[in-house]
Amino acid sequence: MIQVEEAIRAARGLIGTSYETLDCINLIKKVIRTAPGGDKRYTTAGTNELWNSFDSAPKYRHLIWRQSGISGAKPGMLAFMGVGTGDVSHTGLVTEQGTVIHSSKSRGGVVETVLTKKNGWNGLGVHRMIEVVYSEGGKTEVSEVEKIFGNATVRITSGYLNIRDGASTRSNVIAKAANGARVNIIREAGGTGWVFGVLASGEAGYMSSEYLVEDAPPESGDQGETGGEAPNTTTLRRSDGVHITLAGIWTLVED
Repeated sequence: MIQVEEAIRAARGLIGTSYETLDCINLIKKVIRTAPGGDKRYTTAGTNELWNSFDSAPKYRHLIWRQSGISGAKPGMLAFMGVGTGDVSHTGLVTEQGTVIHSSKSRGGVVETVLTKKNGWNGLGVHRMIEVVYSEGGKTEVSEVEKIFGNATVRITSGYLNIRDGASTRSNVIAKAANGARVNIIREAGGTGWVFGVLASGEAGYMSSEYLVEDAPPESGDQGETGGEAPNTTTLRRSDGVHITLAGIWTLVED
């Protein structure tokens, strides 16, 4: 998974690249291939196919959420032109500044322009490779379902813990958590001292691990090599040394 900040950083690094070198869909492919957490083998046929992939079977989807219109746009989402026409013709990456980084033929290459309906943008999507927090049916979702890393409790002496849209104090505050709030930690943000998590109230985002106390791991009755009781076993051995070990409690009965 690519963090939103990394995706935007990769896209901004390509501003100025000529359209002949990198058109709009190849810009998105380049970001996903080169940003940390991306996939060097990623490919998609074109912008229209990218948009329509949402209707495919789950394993073939590039977009795991989409909508007509640009209301509620969030950094890391993809913006589209031509939605509803049968030919979705253009795409770009939404930034934290309310702009879109895209490769424009009329402008000669990769540029960053304002995300407005007037500029032709009329659709949004969440790519499965870019970790975007979005809402669907009033429920907070994360762009890819990931295994919960652990659970924790917010521990602060005053005020609130800021929940941000990136792993940095420079990132926007999107929610706040009070002392004692419960958090499902989805993953650590690359050793930065931040984690990505979902609050019990439904809000999701990045938070400083300094203010989280993780739950102790559950105790296991079978500790194996780390200690504890070993499971019951029975070993049957022949005179020639051949043997078999049975787990559990067994009773030998003569036939």
